[in-house]
Amino acid sequence: MDTNNEKEVLFNPGCEPVVEDEERRRLLWLMAEYFRTIGYTDIKARLPGFMPPPILSGTIEDARPDFTCRQSDSARTPIILEIVTPSMVEEPTAENRWSLLASAAKLYNAELHFVVPKWASTGAVDPTLKRRLARMELTANRVWTV
Repeated sequence: MDTNNEKEVLFNPGCEPVVEDEERRRLLWLMAEYFRTIGYTDIKARLPGFMPPPILSGTIEDARPDFTCRQSDSARTPIILEIVTPSMVEEPTAENRWSLLASAAKLYNAELHFVVPKWASTGAVDPTLKRRLARMELTANRVWTV
């Protein structure tokens, strides 16, 4: 069986790009387990064993969030979460994706969260991400450094 077909068999559709990137996969597993542990519900993640989040339709392109869930507050506030690795923080195509995620967060009264690694060989990722989001005039409810 060829490698591409094996991936199609082993992984849920919608999680392939995350599963192929070890750093993104590790951060996403960590956040999925954390939110499950604190009692958040309707967890959807681009990971094997999870239902992937729905695809969001955009004007330029469509995008699937890395992770979505609902908080345990009375409003069951949704969270849209994006994993950002050092190689992704300056990626030109990220602007369309992040703008779409921010628009979806506004539309669904959701919180927009980003997750970055605490340590990277290139330096801290969170200040770079925050500067880029500010240039784009996007506001994240929280940037997690893990």
